[in-house]
Amino acid sequence: MRKAKILATLGPASESRETLEAMLRAGLNAVRINMSHGTREEHEVRIRTARETAASLGIPLAVLVDLSGPKIRTRGLKDGKGVMLEEGQRFTITTRDVEGTQDEVSTNFDHLPASVGPGSRVLIDDGAIELTVEKTTDTDVVTRCVTGGKLLERKGINLPHTPLPIPSLTDKDRADLEWAMGQNVDYIALSFVRTAADCKEVKDLIKQLNKRHLGRALLVAKIEKAEAIENLDEIIQETDGVMVARGDLGVETSVELVPVYQKRIIEKAVANDRFVITATQMLQSMIEAPTPTRAEASDVANAVWDGSDAVMLSAETASGKYPVESIKTMARIIDSAESLKSEYQSPVKLGLAPSGRTSQALCKAAASAAAEMQTDKVAVFTESG
Repeated sequence: MRKAKILATLGPASESRETLEAMLRAGLNAVRINMSHGTREEHEVRIRTARETAASLGIPLAVLVDLSGPKIRTRGLKDGKGVMLEEGQRFTITTRDVEGTQDEVSTNFDHLPASVGPGSRVLIDDGAIELTVEKTTDTDVVTRCVTGGKLLERKGINLPHTPLPIPSLTDKDRADLEWAMGQNVDYIALSFVRTAADCKEVKDLIKQLNKRHLGRALLVAKIEKAEAIENLDEIIQETDGVMVARGDLGVETSVELVPVYQKRIIEKAVANDRFVITATQMLQSMIEAPTPTRAEASDVANAVWDGSDAVMLSAETASGKYPVESIKTMARIIDSAESLKSEYQSPVKLGLAPSGRTSQALCKAAASAAAEMQTDKVAVFTESG
């Protein structure tokens, strides 16, 4: 029986009943609804279709709603066409309402000129384009292009190591959270968490909006900012689970640190009885190809060996050409990884110190009893999931 679960993002490529049925049969355990794209009406249909399909097959299915968070983006471009930015050229990001060109583009973040200064790094489209700030005005950020590339409309802007005067929970997030609780979803993922206070605010809202008789939706803190790494211990104490959101984490810090942070996040979460989802570009090549690269297969396996409770697919299933094959491939890799004999695996560190929680005591006792009895199966009865 596969232990690590598969979480897949729903989108145009995976919203039909036929595709969902094939994905469920292939090993899908949970679906992710990305509130950064699509409308609530579209997402409601997807949730209903996924649940009905799973029920018809007798397969349990969880639903996770991923809140957008305060994502800074560029705005539109002239005629909707991308523009090429060349290394060494000047480029302006402005809060003025302009039609984007090769020389300037608008942003949705009105505080950008006040948030950066000469020498600040500005990354666009997950770091594909890098700019360095030369000067600012009341409305403009004038930059020099360090790494060029094609700029498309509404791409994300990252400001590594720059504190931003914006809350982790936006007005849109609040409205989306209320809608999600009305859908009786199982998990809420909070984007761009910086402190434990961010988690507490959302956790309190979940409790207020909860419509269940037993239990509530669980909070997933997405670790994707340098501030979250600095405050990791406090965040873990305040959340139910964490997501290693490697995309923005690699842009907000640096790509070579992502594997280090992944292991650190997972180890601390497991030691504190928090579940872990490892995400982003796990089978990225399968957006266009029917098979993964060898490096991707190793990446998924290592996430499992690190102690991930679930691994996530994003564009692979939301908009890729091979959503069903992606699920099948991930299930096979997990099965293979979990077949490795325990003596060859690095032991997962459980419970750094007694917590005083009944749940932790029971789990430790069950694990100890299973090891003593040399059994690999433990039945758990729960009213809340």
